[in-house]
Amino acid sequence: MATNIIEVNGLCKQYDAKNKNLLFSKNINPDAVFAGNSEGYVLKDVNLAISEGEFHIFLGASGCGKSTLLNIIAGFLKPTIGEVRCEGVPITKPGPERGVVFQNADSAIFPWLNVYKNVEYGLRMQHKSKAERRAIVEEALELVGLSDHAKKHPAELSGGMKQRVQIARSIASDPKILIMDEPFGALDAQTRRTLQDEFIRIWKKTKKTILFVTHDLQEAVYLGQKISIFSASPDAKIITQIEVPFDYPRLPGSSEVAEFERGVHAKLEEAINVHKDSGVDKSA
Repeated sequence: MATNIIEVNGLCKQYDAKNKNLLFSKNINPDAVFAGNSEGYVLKDVNLAISEGEFHIFLGASGCGKSTLLNIIAGFLKPTIGEVRCEGVPITKPGPERGVVFQNADSAIFPWLNVYKNVEYGLRMQHKSKAERRAIVEEALELVGLSDHAKKHPAELSGGMKQRVQIARSIASDPKILIMDEPFGALDAQTRRTLQDEFIRIWKKTKKTILFVTHDLQEAVYLGQKISIFSASPDAKIITQIEVPFDYPRLPGSSEVAEFERGVHAKLEEAINVHKDSGVDKSA
């Protein structure tokens, strides 16, 4: 039986105008969401248990607090009430067991360093020897398909390749948990599907725990083992959890998957409309 690596107990996060950039994605205006309700909660009474090695999806409308929860688990934010534990230990700050992959690779990787040195950076901070760094970086680049691009700089890379650099850098530091906030959201459809398939392969090989935020229902069903669906903010919470019953690789055009997606969509619409009379923008 798998053990829980992440446990969220009675978590509430009050709106914080000083740290609003960590509460929502860049496409959301939190001041508008909380207009006239500055004492309101982004997240309220969130409870969650994630098993070691699980590919767990956070699904919900834009602005529902998915990124807020990720940032609390990553240690970038602190809950107002409740706690989050990693392997039984309360999370109070970022830690090496939790790697983060952001949506915008341009703001996450160093433009003045080539691919190899970007991936190596965290290992230098860990004071690994040159031989250790070389072995780890080469393995990480091979895993993400960038071995032939090690000497290139970010300006020479496509968007998908930059995201591979981010993933390789996170994997090189060998965290137990990868925290991913819409990492493929800014990519074109073809590149997105290619990276989704490659990331499934990487996850199967590394056996890491994945926490993955998306508001794309099809992506959630294509990637995840379990999906947590959020209600709309304010006072967002996890309304329901759904286990995805399909093995990998999944066939998104099959009748079984399409029927399952319709069921997930119904649950998502139900969650989004919890505040249907509040005037909050609930567009997914």
